[in-house]
Amino acid sequence: MFIASLFTFAQRPEETRERQIPSEFKHIGGRWFVKEKAGEKPTYFYRDGERFVDLFSYHTKDSNKDGIDNVRVSHDERFLIIESQGYPNHPTAVFPNSRNPNSIRVQSFKFRLPLEPKLADKITRLPMGAIGTALNGVVFFNPFEMEGQNAVEGYSEVWLDSCCGHPQQTGVYHYHKYPSCVKSPFADDGQQHSPIIGFAFDGFPLYGPYEAAGAMAKDLKGDHALDVCNGHKDEQRGYHYHVTPGRFPYILGGYAGVVEPSNNRGLNRAGTGALTDNTQPGTRMEQVIATVRPGTAARGKTHSIQFELTPENARRVLPADKPSWVQIGPFDAAKIAREGNVVTAEIMIPDDAPVGILFDCHLEFGSGANPIAIKKNDVFRVVE
Repeated sequence: MFIASLFTFAQRPEETRERQIPSEFKHIGGRWFVKEKAGEKPTYFYRDGERFVDLFSYHTKDSNKDGIDNVRVSHDERFLIIESQGYPNHPTAVFPNSRNPNSIRVQSFKFRLPLEPKLADKITRLPMGAIGTALNGVVFFNPFEMEGQNAVEGYSEVWLDSCCGHPQQTGVYHYHKYPSCVKSPFADDGQQHSPIIGFAFDGFPLYGPYEAAGAMAKDLKGDHALDVCNGHKDEQRGYHYHVTPGRFPYILGGYAGVVEPSNNRGLNRAGTGALTDNTQPGTRMEQVIATVRPGTAARGKTHSIQFELTPENARRVLPADKPSWVQIGPFDAAKIAREGNVVTAEIMIPDDAPVGILFDCHLEFGSGANPIAIKKNDVFRVVE
């Protein structure tokens, strides 16, 4: 379980809160603070409502074991600077596989997030390529695939693994929709406002799906409803974005703030205006996983999950053996068995698993390169 550095203080007027900022914190701009100690790496804290949260320490770990931290954070007078290898620190599908010919490759990203983000007069249109970064240094893409069609659902849907990511031609692993596998500083239990999972390139934070206990931000109405960029404002957090599972644009619909153009060359010619939904009916995804039972499970326990297969729907002949890999959301199976067309997997659901969100699943057949990969969306939900 991920335990982040977290400071809280009572909800009081701004001038009182300022006096309660920990003495070892240095304010560097906006909601950002740094804690520096001789001989140690600085730790960056973000004032998220009534909390000072260490967003990045968990994600600095060397996930691909090359001796380089996955995420490295620094700052100058105007920007928080994030250097990243863009390498996922959660389980992924094997790439290449039968549905994606690309491999995940280590990147060398350097992103500048404005320390004091400002709302713009006009919406900046999202370019292709990176539009923001998750806390783990993996980038967000807009909801379209390279031909400009919806990558998340409908006839043009592309194959994303259970963590909602995949690599493109140059090996950049990225997310097109809510990346449910990204660790946040506190568990998203559906009983409060979701935690931060990343930042857009205008410097505004991106939160998980919940606005309050049992209420998703995508369902808000009236003055507090999300705008076309997937953002809104409240007194505690100011302007911020939310992911919207199952609803276009899923992550961002446009930049509401002033964007730092060095983060993506496409921003210099991006134009203005929010994206519009062009989802086409139907699907090209093979329906090989018929059912997943049970569809819900409690946290803190190991569960036996059954996947009923319809092999006749597969594009390639499925081996008669059991799958080499089974994954639901960020949870991979410890034991896998198969009897006929029913696969049984033993999966541990940790105490800090996100609650109430529908996870995707995927199975792989073949332990070598280029396995046969099958998946099914929105099949499993964690409950208390």
